[in-house]
Amino acid sequence: MNKTSPATGSPRLVSEIQLARLRLATAESSLESAREQARVAKRRRKEAKQAARRARKQVKRAKADLQEAKQVLLAAEEKLALARRRAALARKRAQAPKAAQATVLRSGPRKQAPSHRRSRPGFSPAAAAPVRARKSRPKPGPVAPVVAARPAVPRAAQPITIPRDVEPPPATSATLPERLGPAPETEI
Repeated sequence: MNKTSPATGSPRLVSEIQLARLRLATAESSLESAREQARVAKRRRKEAKQAARRARKQVKRAKADLQEAKQVLLAAEEKLALARRRAALARKRAQAPKAAQATVLRSGPRKQAPSHRRSRPGFSPAAAAPVRARKSRPKPGPVAPVVAARPAVPRAAQPITIPRDVEPPPATSATLPERLGPAPETEI
């Protein structure tokens, strides 16, 4: 732009030029502020998308943790129910011999009732009657671990049964993470 000296031009033209320069400066500053606002809005939208993505991941992680906690609770309840059944069975077994002893003492020794059948030569009643096998009941003792076709809790370490005669390997320096689960996200 060509600047004219005030002495050669008319004062009216000079004031118009100054006014035009002033308008140009305000238009440039408003353009810069509009660009800055657009940049800030774009950055905010990007941050909102990232926050929404993080929130969705947290929801997924929370759902997985909830399912895992439910499965752990079910497994624990099953173990407790099994232990209670075994304890009740053990109490029943402990009471059964006492009750049988009491009936034997009350009634005295048992006598065989005479058979009303005539015996046949060469016939043995023991061989003719089918032998009923008695069911063997489990003896109370340590609870055996429940083995499932698939792990009760996904992503959880399953217990390992080690025989007593196996010696452990020499000590190794293995460190466990403080928190199990996926690694925390890092902001870039």
